[in-house]
Amino acid sequence: MLNWFVNRWNDLIDIIFSVFLDVWNFLVDIFCFLFETIFNVVISLVSGLGTALSSVSVPQYLTFLPESMLNVMSIVGINEASVIIVTALIIRFTLQLIPFIRLGS
Repeated sequence: MLNWFVNRWNDLIDIIFSVFLDVWNFLVDIFCFLFETIFNVVISLVSGLGTALSSVSVPQYLTFLPESMLNVMSIVGINEASVIIVTALIIRFTLQLIPFIRLGS
């Protein structure tokens, strides 16, 4: 008699554990689905951003600046400064791709 009760109790524990695992897997799947959906939306927005900015040309806007302003910009070294900044950003983003070289950033 008592053996039957122990078997039913173990069956109940197994069922509860199975339901818990199923609910856990369901919640993980929902989280992954939401995460993937958000990333798909972000990817579509970023891919559309490239086509939206393709008509913007920086040299076109530099021709509208007065000659004196262009002269001052070349005297102060805007070209060299922008090259240094862009190079530093490229190096930083490249180092971010290496897993153990993050250096706190």
